[in-house]
Amino acid sequence: MTAAGYRVAPARLDAVAGESGSRAEALAAAQSAVAGEKLPATAFGQVSESAAAAKTFEKTMTELGGELGSHVELLRRLQSGLVACAAGYRRADAQVAAMYRALLPEDPLPRAGNPAGIGGPADTGAWARAIAGNRVKVADALTAERARLAALTDADEIARSQARVKLYEDILANDRQILRFDPSGNGRIAELVGHIEPGTRNVGLFVPGVNTQLSNFDAYAGLGRSLVAADPAGRTAVVVWADGVFPQGPVAQGPDAGYARAMAPDLKHFADDLRGEIASHAGSGVALTAIGHSYGGATVGLAETHGLDVDRVLHVESAGMGHGVWSPADLPPSQAGVQRFSMTAPLDPIVLAQGNAWGLEWTGIGHGADPDVFPGVTELGTGDQADGSPSWGVSSHNDVLKPGSDSWTNIYRVLTGGGSVAP
Repeated sequence: MTAAGYRVAPARLDAVAGESGSRAEALAAAQSAVAGEKLPATAFGQVSESAAAAKTFEKTMTELGGELGSHVELLRRLQSGLVACAAGYRRADAQVAAMYRALLPEDPLPRAGNPAGIGGPADTGAWARAIAGNRVKVADALTAERARLAALTDADEIARSQARVKLYEDILANDRQILRFDPSGNGRIAELVGHIEPGTRNVGLFVPGVNTQLSNFDAYAGLGRSLVAADPAGRTAVVVWADGVFPQGPVAQGPDAGYARAMAPDLKHFADDLRGEIASHAGSGVALTAIGHSYGGATVGLAETHGLDVDRVLHVESAGMGHGVWSPADLPPSQAGVQRFSMTAPLDPIVLAQGNAWGLEWTGIGHGADPDVFPGVTELGTGDQADGSPSWGVSSHNDVLKPGSDSWTNIYRVLTGGGSVAP
């Protein structure tokens, strides 16, 4: 089989599996209708043969129902086999890719344009092995999610499952660089967008907020892609980090700092790993910027209390500087040189959380000081949306992340060290 044929085989098998499933559903509906089709003897008239005709009809319907049932079973077996085969192809593809990547050198020898012998993109070394291993995990998760989707009846659950399937398919089809992956529960994931390589000068570490889960991860990954694509020199990479359990529902769980407390140490350790990748693949002179949106801002803030190793921090519609962080004195000496920025759109309801101790801080409620007025923080405006309308109100909470808006431009300029457009 040619390489091209091999790569499209899973998609072809998926298509045929879908057709088989549709036919099985249609036959199952027909079988159900046949099973419920019964006629009284009087339907065949008032003659002595009427009872016998009714029994013959019942026998015929029973036999037809059994025949249809056997076809339904065969189609479902065929569908299951095709899905398993597609998963096998994907797993084999991922394993072969991992095998070949393992043969690549960790650190290339010095050469023209790279006299220090700094490693190439983060497609070699430990992260490359993680990416290859996670590709196998995603392939397995796709098979499991398709089977789960087939059994769902709730509309909301179906929509979330379909979003997961779409995400997994896109990851596999486009060789996306997944650094962390766990499909259990609402899911955990981290993705590298772009490459960390000689010439890279800006690396972002984006942390989303409330309601983050695998079914909506691509919205945040899209932000990463837009920031990387905006740099014509190709010097920018972004990691979208959702490798934690995020609160679901701003009213019920949003004020609870417990989620941020659990994620902050993991985020700090991940940033340490990211620093190592930058040092080995891009060298010195790279600025690392942590960007926290909504609850993610409070998580980044708490990670700073653990010594988050970044050059800049940008709070975007942030819930706060982190539970218990009310002044620079609450941060360790390691954070003294960090540049900090913040932006909050007018009338975004997040202002109710910013700087609010809720009177219950001792219970783990609240997210510390308001980032917009925290000493040493440069406050940025959110300006207008791409259509020229001002960014304000409830919708602004997520609209500030949209490319083309003044707020997005501010995010890009902080990430690349270019200042602000809407002070």
